[in-house]
Amino acid sequence: MACAFDRRRLILWTLVWGLAMLAGCGFQLRGQAQLPFTSAWVDAAEGSVVAAALRRSLTAQDKLAERADQAGLRIRLRDETRAKNILALSGGGKVREYRLEYRVQVSAHDAAGMERLPPSELSLFRDFSYSDAQVLGKEAEEAALWRAMEQEAARQILRRLAYLR
Repeated sequence: MACAFDRRRLILWTLVWGLAMLAGCGFQLRGQAQLPFTSAWVDAAEGSVVAAALRRSLTAQDKLAERADQAGLRIRLRDETRAKNILALSGGGKVREYRLEYRVQVSAHDAAGMERLPPSELSLFRDFSYSDAQVLGKEAEEAALWRAMEQEAARQILRRLAYLR
């Protein structure tokens, strides 16, 4: 009887100690970046997925200007490119791995035309294996990787914009 009581007490103290350690570690979800400007306009090529993601994020924070001339900050996305390169071949000469590359040039200027974010290239890479026996599944995996890279590019751009002065 005393052994069961001590065991429960030990489990309870271990649980309380573990929860106290988790609460004291300072873990916090990232959340949205606080942007240091009142409004922004995204200038990009027609059909840019990253521009659409940036616009959605800016709209969620009520920072997207209705017109370019009303914006306190103009974000420019240029030279948005995608590439799919062969990374590895099998002994029979068939493709075993691909590398996906996504690149975009980003810069930002304020309403007075002063450069706030100098032109810089954002490059993202993802590697994935390929098999002729799983063509449909690998096409879906490739599409998911492209979407993930585009979303990551939008998040990285927002993080860069959060540090503007």
